[in-house]
Amino acid sequence: MAHVAKWKKKAVASLEELMKAHPVIAVSNIESLPAKQFQEIREKLRGKAIIKVAKINLLRLAFENAGIKGAEKLESHMTGPTAVIFSDMNPFKLFAFLKRNKSKAPAKPGQVAPDDIIVPKGDTGLPPGPALGDLKGAGINARIDGGSIKVMKDSVVAKRGDVITADKAAALAKLGLKPMEIGMTLEAAFENGMIFTSDILDFSEEETLAKVQSAYMSGFNLAFNAGYYMKANIELFLQKAFSNARNLGVEAKVLDSGVVEYLLAKAQSNAMAISPMVK
Repeated sequence: MAHVAKWKKKAVASLEELMKAHPVIAVSNIESLPAKQFQEIREKLRGKAIIKVAKINLLRLAFENAGIKGAEKLESHMTGPTAVIFSDMNPFKLFAFLKRNKSKAPAKPGQVAPDDIIVPKGDTGLPPGPALGDLKGAGINARIDGGSIKVMKDSVVAKRGDVITADKAAALAKLGLKPMEIGMTLEAAFENGMIFTSDILDFSEEETLAKVQSAYMSGFNLAFNAGYYMKANIELFLQKAFSNARNLGVEAKVLDSGVVEYLLAKAQSNAMAISPMVK
C-alpha cells in the first residue's frame, strides 16, 4: 500500500471495514444492469445490505488486509463490472430477495434467452400489414384472420441459451412481450469460510419444504413398519399395543378394567340380536 494513491487507500480501508462488519459478502455482475435499476435495488436493500462497486485489485487488497480466510475465493466469481454486497442476511435469503426484485424487460439483440421464449396462440391485436412478415421471419406461426394478425399455435422463438437475433427481438417488441429480467443475481456469496455459488443458492422454499416433509413421512413410516422405537413414533406404538391388547382381551374374554366395557357392549349386542327370536 506504500505506493498506492490516497483515494485508493481510503477505498480499500472502507471495503475492509465493511468486510469485518458483515458476515456475508456476495458478488454480482452488473455489466447489463441499467443504472436506474441498480439504484432501485440499492434503495430496496437499504437497512438490509450495503452495495459497493470497486475494481478487483482494490477488493483483493481489502481481502488481504481484512484477513478473512476464504473470502479471497470470491475473486474467481468476479468477472467484468462487479458489485460487492455486504449483508447480515444469510446468502439464501439475500439471493431470494434479489430474485424477487427483478423486473421484466424487452429482449435486445445479442442477449441470451434465460428460458424458452414462447409466443402463445391467440390474437395479437396487430392489424394486417408488414408486422405479419416480421412475425413470420422470427419463426412465429401467424396469419391474418378476422381483420387482425393471429398466432395460430404456440411458437418457440428462442430456446434457453440461444442468442436472440435482431429480427426476433423486434418481433417480440411488436407483441409487447418482455422475456428478459433486469436485476442483480448473486454469482457467489461468502459466509463462515464457505463459498455458496448461484446454483446452490437458487432453490424454491416451497419445493424444498415439500421434499423435507415427504422425506420425514417416508422415514417415519419406515421406522414404524420396522418396529424401530423413537420419540416421534413411540405414542403411535403405545396406541397400537393398547389396541392389540384390548382386542386380545375381548377375544379371550378377560375381565379387566380396560376390557370389561367392550365385553358388556358385545354381550348387549348379542342379546339384542337374539331377542327377536326369544318368545
